[in-house]
This record gives sequence, structure tokens and C-alpha cells, in this order.
Amino acid sequence: MPSKGFLKVQTVTSRAELPVAGATVTVSTRRADGRRELLNLQRTDESGMTALVTISTPDLANSLTPDQPQGWTDVQIAASHPNYDGIVVRDVQIFPGITTVQELVLVPRGGLPTDLGETEDVTIPPQGL
Repeated sequence: MPSKGFLKVQTVTSRAELPVAGATVTVSTRRADGRRELLNLQRTDESGMTALVTISTPDLANSLTPDQPQGWTDVQIAASHPNYDGIVVRDVQIFPGITTVQELVLVPRGGLPTDLGETEDVTIPPQGL
């Protein structure tokens, strides 16, 4: 039986870890046909946090023994802000009944105001159950 997991995202600046308010955060998953499905789109608040996102997950029993199918839902999180380089984090694991807090470190852009910046791409390896 499908369950629910939860996700909060916090955007901070590099090194100083100060909150980045107003960052656009998208959360998506890959459908069976290989296309991405947008699950959530929102902006961070003054604390650099998103509101809680509820995500469908496999049943909790799938994550209790290694011989079961994958016991979590993989999501991709992307964040962007006009003053910072973007970041994409792939394969963030959302487990049933758990609130995952994913911190995204945004690097300030150092070039001209028209600088498009770079996007950091991070992939998280699966949990070894």
C-alpha cells in the first residue's frame, strides 16, 4: 500500500550558510515512461525554507528487508535565484513516514549582472539496505 514521505528544502549561501530567501525550488520525479513529473514548485521564505512537500512513497515494509523492491521514492530538486548559480540534486531519497530536510548551498554569482552563471549537478547514491 502506498505511503507518504515529506520533504523540506533549505537554501543557504556557501560558507556563511545564510538563508537565501526567494529562491525558486522545484521537486520532480521520473515517471515510468522516463519523463519527469513536476511534484512541487515554490519559493523559499525569509529563512531559506520551503513549505513541507508531501510525496507518495512505497509501503514502509519495502524498506525493512533487502530482498524487497526499493523502499523509497527518488526525487530531483532544483533551485535557482537571480543572484546565485543554480543547483540540481538528483536521487534524493524520500522514505515513508520520514521528513527529509535537504540543504542546498547556493554560490553567489561573481560576474556581470547579465552573467548566466553555472548550475551544480549532484547525484546522491542509493541507500544500501
